Amino acid sequence: MDVYLLPIGRDRFECYYETEEQEETEEVAGRGFFARMRAKFNEQLKEAEHARHQRTIEEPKTFLGRVQKRSMRWIAERIAEQRLLWHLRKVDAATLHIAEDLAEPVADSIMRASMKREADRHRNRLIIYSLALIASVPVALVPGPNILGYLFSFTVVGHFLAWRGAVRGLHHIAWTIAPNPALTELRRAFSLDAATRHQLILDVSHRLHLPKMARFVERVTAPTA
Repeated sequence: MDVYLLPIGRDRFECYYETEEQEETEEVAGRGFFARMRAKFNEQLKEAEHARHQRTIEEPKTFLGRVQKRSMRWIAERIAEQRLLWHLRKVDAATLHIAEDLAEPVADSIMRASMKREADRHRNRLIIYSLALIASVPVALVPGPNILGYLFSFTVVGHFLAWRGAVRGLHHIAWTIAPNPALTELRRAFSLDAATRHQLILDVSHRLHLPKMARFVERVTAPTA
């Protein structure tokens, strides 16, 4: 598994992973409560990705339709954010690609600090949303497109899988560090003017064969009002 320690500033970094969307779902065995939640979770992944790729200009005409569309958009964004951690659950070894001018011990420390922060964050949110799910079980398990059930079941399972992935990345995965010249160029991009930086980010994305990377970098580095 290839993970990229992306520069998102001169001295800021973010772990990044990219995969095909159809690889997200997995077989779920069993008939218990958690198995049903995992099955619903897989259905939501497929629906959210389908909704994200729809290019319809028209908004749904009903209030419920608009709420459901926005919910699917929200789920699709969470998929992108948690993809790395979900996949870390399934591997024993991974390669961390870093900029050539970043010392390996420093890169390892940055990656592990990120994993610890993510493990704590997803554990805390898992507790909160699990309590909320318990309170709403009668609604969450109703068949059909109920929005509350979608959001609660997706959120609980998503945080659980992300927490497991972060813990595994921190304590169980054997990491190999590999300097990458393209990431060195990406780090240099943040000293350039906006137009040149944009072009360089696109170029690095192409060189690394990561078509979604450019959008990710520009989203996390965009100034906030």
